[in-house]
Amino acid sequence: MREAISFGELPIEIASYICTFLQQQEVSKLSATSKATYQLFRPILYRHPNVSSSTSLTLLSRTFTRATYMGKADHKWSTQECLDQTKTLDLTIDQIKDSARNNDQPPAAILVSRYIQAIVRRCPNLAITLRFAHCQCKSTPVSGLDSETFPRVTKLILYVGRHDPQETHGRAHTSCVPNAKFWRPLVNGVSFPDCLNLEIRHYWATSPPMHASLDLQKRYTNVSTNYGSYNMRNPRGIAGGRLNSNFVDTPLRADQIVGPTKGLKRFESIVLECPPELDSPLLMQLLGNPDSVAVNLAKLELRFCNLDYETISKLLYHAPPNLKHLVLLCWDDDRDYHGYDATECPHLCPLIRDFSKKLVHLEYAAPTVCRELFFDDLEIGSLRHNGITTGLGTEGGAIEGHEKLDTHAIGETVQACRRQKRSKHRTGRIKEAIATAKAQSGGTTTSSLFGGGTNANLGAARARREAEVLLDEEDEQRARLIQGSKTPWFRRIITWHGLCQPNDTWEEVQLAADMEETGVEWVVANKDLGVASQHSHGKLPITLEIGRAFEEKFDFEPGQFFGTQASCEESDPEPDPFDEL
Repeated sequence: MREAISFGELPIEIASYICTFLQQQEVSKLSATSKATYQLFRPILYRHPNVSSSTSLTLLSRTFTRATYMGKADHKWSTQECLDQTKTLDLTIDQIKDSARNNDQPPAAILVSRYIQAIVRRCPNLAITLRFAHCQCKSTPVSGLDSETFPRVTKLILYVGRHDPQETHGRAHTSCVPNAKFWRPLVNGVSFPDCLNLEIRHYWATSPPMHASLDLQKRYTNVSTNYGSYNMRNPRGIAGGRLNSNFVDTPLRADQIVGPTKGLKRFESIVLECPPELDSPLLMQLLGNPDSVAVNLAKLELRFCNLDYETISKLLYHAPPNLKHLVLLCWDDDRDYHGYDATECPHLCPLIRDFSKKLVHLEYAAPTVCRELFFDDLEIGSLRHNGITTGLGTEGGAIEGHEKLDTHAIGETVQACRRQKRSKHRTGRIKEAIATAKAQSGGTTTSSLFGGGTNANLGAARARREAEVLLDEEDEQRARLIQGSKTPWFRRIITWHGLCQPNDTWEEVQLAADMEETGVEWVVANKDLGVASQHSHGKLPITLEIGRAFEEKFDFEPGQFFGTQASCEESDPEPDPFDEL
C-alpha cells in the first residue's frame, strides 16, 4: 500500500486544481499551516488577491515592493516569480471602515494611487478592479481623483453619495447636484488611463444584493446649484417632464464643462444609477462629443438618471455603433405624473422598438409604454383598416367590464401584415439586383463559349437567383445570431402608470410580446395593475409575481427564486488574507 503524502508535497497542478474550489480567504489560511504548504501555494496565493481595506493595501504593497528575483536555496519559488503570475487585484476602499481604523481620517487618493503604482511595477500582467464604498462626491478620496493616476485599473466602481434605505451606519447622505468636476477624472483618459468599465451607484452605499429590486424609492430634495434652482421633486431633467430651454440655450460656464473626454474611447461598459451629478447637458457632453465617440462601448445602463426625453431620443439616434446591452430606467414619479403629453416630449416607444433590434439585452422602464414598442404604423393601420376593436382599456390598461380583446384577430392581422412587408422587402431587393445586372450588361448580346450568345436576360436571371440565395442567408444568419448567442436575448419592459394611450389594453401588449422573434425572452410588467408575465415566441406565457419582475437580476428558471430573499443589509466582513502579511 502506498504511503500517504503531505499536502505540501503535491504537484503544483493538483494543488491549483484543488484551489479552484476554495475562496481566497481559505487559500490564505491553508497556506499558513506549514512552510512547505506556503511555498506550494505562493503562486496561487498571489494570483487573484482580494483586498478590502487601505491597511491591507499598505501591507500588500510592502510585500510586493520587497519582492526579489532570487529565492533562498530551500525555496521553490521566488516572490517575483509568483508576482509574474498575478492576474487580477480586487481592491475595495471603504471610507467608513478605513476612517474607523485611522482615527476618523478617510483614506487619501494620493496614497491609494501610490500603492497601486508600486504594485503595478512588480506585476506586469495585472488588471485591477477598484471600488470606493460609502463615499461622498465632494470628499476624499473621490474629490482627489483628478490629481492622481491609477494605472492598470480596468474597472472602477463608485458607491457614492446616497445610501440605501436599510443602511445601518446611519450617515446622512450629502445633497449632490449636477457637477462637471465629478466626471473629469473619470473620462479624461489620464487619471484612469486603462479603465474599460465604469460603474457609479448613487443609491447603494455598498454592493447591492444580487436580486435587488429595480423599484427604487426616489428621494425628493430642493437644493440651490450653479445651474439655478434645482428641484428634485419636479426637475427639468426628469424623463417625462418639460424640457428646460435654459439647459440647452444658455451657454455653459467654465465650471460646467467636463473638458477632455478621450477616456470614453476605451470604455466597454458604463453603468450609472441615480447620479444627481448628471443631467442632460452633461450627458450630451459625455456621449455627444464627436471627437470622443465611445466606439468600443458595448454595455450602457442609465438607471434613474435626471434626463429629459429629448436627450434620451438623441442618445437613441446617435448611440455608439457597437452597443449590444442597453438598460434605460426612468423614474416612477407618481407625485408629479400627469399623463403622457405628445406635445411636451418625443414618444420613445417607436424609437426603442427600432433601436432594440440589434440589442442582445434591453431593459426599459418608463411612466407609460404602449403597443408601439412592438407594432409599427403599418401594423396598427392594418388593425384599424380591418375594423378590429382595440380601444377597450381603462386606467392602467385594464379591460373594462366583461369585454374581451379579440386576440386571435389581432394576431392573425399583424402576422399577415408582417408577411406582406417581408414579401415586399424581398421583391424590392430582387428587383434592385435585376436592375443592377441589366445596367451593367447594357442590354447587349455577348459571345458564348458554346456558340451563340448570352443576353441581358440571362444575367438578370442569374442576379435574381443570387439575390434570393442572399436573402435566405440573411434570414438564417439572424436566426443563428439569436440562437447561438452566449447570453440569451432578453427584453424587460416596465410601466409604472399604464399605457401611453388611455384606451389601450395591457392584454394587447402581452399578446405583442408573444409574437416577437423566436429565441428572444420578454418580461413585461405593469406596476399600476400589479401584473407581470414572461413571454417567448411559440411558448405559453408564464404569469410572474410583480416583485420578481422587478428583480435586478432576472433568471429564467423559476426554481432559482424559491426561498430567495433580497437583502440590503451588509454582511459581516470576512477576514482579510493580507492582514497578517
